[in-house]
Amino acid sequence: MKAALIGCGAIASRWVRSLLADGRIEITALADPDQQAARALADRYELTPAFATTLDEALALAPVDVVVNLTPPDHHYRVSRSALARGLHVLTEKPLTLNLPDALDLVHLARERGLLLAVMQNRGADPGFLAFRETVRLGGRPPFAVAADTLVALPGPGFRSSQHLPVTTDLAVHAFDQVRALITAPPTEVTCTETPTDFLAPHSSIATITVRFADSSLFNYRGGYIVDPFLRTGANGDWRVEARAFAARWAPDPADRHKTAEAGPPAYQRCITAMVDALHQPGTMPVPAASNLGSIALLDAALQSAASRRSVPVPEVPDVRP
Repeated sequence: MKAALIGCGAIASRWVRSLLADGRIEITALADPDQQAARALADRYELTPAFATTLDEALALAPVDVVVNLTPPDHHYRVSRSALARGLHVLTEKPLTLNLPDALDLVHLARERGLLLAVMQNRGADPGFLAFRETVRLGGRPPFAVAADTLVALPGPGFRSSQHLPVTTDLAVHAFDQVRALITAPPTEVTCTETPTDFLAPHSSIATITVRFADSSLFNYRGGYIVDPFLRTGANGDWRVEARAFAARWAPDPADRHKTAEAGPPAYQRCITAMVDALHQPGTMPVPAASNLGSIALLDAALQSAASRRSVPVPEVPDVRP
């Protein structure tokens, strides 16, 4: 199959490396308003694609079966919907969309057209985190008190300097995937604040998010884009869980993955491989993004809470099983 990558920022390198390592997808087009970034990406990986500034231009210049949506979060819905409407499969970076109605629209459209719609969910699917989840499930009984910090040091802002609430839209969604793996009760309420810390850098910001669950479990999250590595955690975060007569912690060292050959490929590469597997399976095309709707419901409530400065109920996710 042939793919157009829409968006050639920093995250695009991960996707190109993973797709080249897999070998089943040919990259036929790179699209980005910044043509210098697109050409630099092609040069780095010795690609010979068509160059475009938009999805429409890419489709006019090259054969495309699959669109890889690597645009900033506030463009995800528009680009993904446009691709699906043209009969193209979509693999997208997180978040799927910024609100639940848009996410449901994409899932329904993909099902109607018989197309694959898959979204990156690498943190929630990380093997180390899944092992931690099993420790919690085997050792503790709800309700749980869960706390997590994810403080990521960024040398440069990329698109985040122009993104509204960048930590909530681009970083906290990972934590929503993760906490949904830990706490199976329905979330009921979200309280979110995000405060720019531009005295550190123009793109620096810290968000605090509290999620309440129907079984009285509580999740408290602190995430941020910072500058100095002194404050940072690993990208997977520092997780602590406590219940009656139970406590557990998971705070992986980001260097640990490189210490042994047994670690295998990183979680994002595993996710991309699974997406490509789905593209090549026989029979009806799946819509794995449907499993991500719970995280988008949390993101939807968090963004509403940050805007209104009050707690917001989590919208109910309808049953979208085929």
